[in-house]
Amino acid sequence: MDSKDRISDLIATVGRLADLVARENTALREHRTHDVAALAEEKKTLCRAYEARVKALHENPDDLAEASPELRARLRGLGEKVAALMVDNARLLKVAIATSHRVIDLIAEAAKENLPGPGTYKPTGVAGGGQGNAPRAVPVSVDQSL
Repeated sequence: MDSKDRISDLIATVGRLADLVARENTALREHRTHDVAALAEEKKTLCRAYEARVKALHENPDDLAEASPELRARLRGLGEKVAALMVDNARLLKVAIATSHRVIDLIAEAAKENLPGPGTYKPTGVAGGGQGNAPRAVPVSVDQSL
């Protein structure tokens, strides 16, 4: 594989990665979490391929120097596009994760509030019959005559 082919391969990989991240960002904006999860494996594979190609480029810096100005410009443009998409992707993922955590917390709080507590007495002396939670600070008296 000559330098032009290696650069072209890197451009193709970056282009596929840009398309995938754009699709993931759209799915995140539209709250389609099942689509985001489905893209995760492909994203991981493309990131590994990108990393391998960039590593090869660092090992052979002459490949980039020998590439035509058009290929270098195309690679630079795609790199900038992916960088912008990744910034957006990180922000969208943080929002989705924070939202998911908040929903889980709300569900947990609602579940705690609906747990039946032990039967307690109301201030009037009538048994509460286990409706709702027991008071947080239950008064206790200790008979020390024993």
